[in-house]
Amino acid sequence: MKQTKLDSESIKWIKENPKEFIDELIRKSELVNNFYKELEPYRKRKDKEGYSKLFYKLLKKEEEKQWKKE
Repeated sequence: MKQTKLDSESIKWIKENPKEFIDELIRKSELVNNFYKELEPYRKRKDKEGYSKLFYKLLKKEEEKQWKKE
């Protein structure tokens, strides 16, 4: 997975809103916990491209489920 650096605007927001940042980080971690097992074969094969595509697809799907619950 290609890692990108944060721009100065994002860093500034994180510094000004640490509580919101942490809350979002925790929320995303809980979502990932729901589907990490499906990503395991890609991780073991070191298929970064397949892993990345499936990760974002599953994350979006989990976020949609969460929004429907609320």
